Amino acid sequence: QSPSNYRPISVLTHINKIFEKVLFNRLSSHLTKHNLLYNYQYGFRKGHSTTQALVELTDNLKTSIDNGNYACGIFIDLTKAFDTVNHSILIDKLNKYGVSG
Repeated sequence: QSPSNYRPISVLTHINKIFEKVLFNRLSSHLTKHNLLYNYQYGFRKGHSTTQALVELTDNLKTSIDNGNYACGIFIDLTKAFDTVNHSILIDKLNKYGVSG
């Protein structure tokens, strides 16, 4: 058997997962504590869900239609949007909200 047939054992991915979890918990706690999240931010928040967002959207649409108003929606797919973010602007924005280090 050739050594090239074997993969090296790496714990880096496990360390990354632990680091990401710690970072996520600290950042979420900071944003919640200082009320820095937009009220309609449903993703990645404890006690919020996409189902809740859809119920609220549906309720708002029905209310508008019942009141004789026009209702429309614009939906944007932001997949990979942060792959092209200007990192210096992102760092400045994080510093503005008290996130540093």
